[in-house]
Amino acid sequence: MRKAWISCGVLLLAGAMAVAVDLSGEWASQLTFGSAAVSARTTFTLHLAGSGWQLTSSWNPFLPEVSSHTLVLRGGLGALTWTAGASFDLAPRGGGLPLSRAHGQALWAAEGFAVRSGFVSFDLVLGNLTLRLTLHGAPAE
Repeated sequence: MRKAWISCGVLLLAGAMAVAVDLSGEWASQLTFGSAAVSARTTFTLHLAGSGWQLTSSWNPFLPEVSSHTLVLRGGLGALTWTAGASFDLAPRGGGLPLSRAHGQALWAAEGFAVRSGFVSFDLVLGNLTLRLTLHGAPAE
């Protein structure tokens, strides 16, 4: 009986998330014929947005080193609104981070995860005047 209640709760939570979250995406395939070789490219992009947050993930199964993931959070308190975001890499299963984005080119890295860049922005609206402060962090090239 307990398993039935847990299963019912999980299904109810999944249904509520499906209604509360905007999910969209796209799939693109490209075949390029060059003088030397033929190259194939497939990209899957997922946009997942909820109340005050958005996750965008682009993934190429043939070239995982060019995959990108971005998380953006938004909020506000009265006339002050804020936006924070980070762009990050996930390492492929069984391997380290992609060669093009090694630990030396990340703001912060852990086992299988590296933050490439991040930002936080504050907007204060005072009538017709908007004051904005944006802080951006990225590794030195």
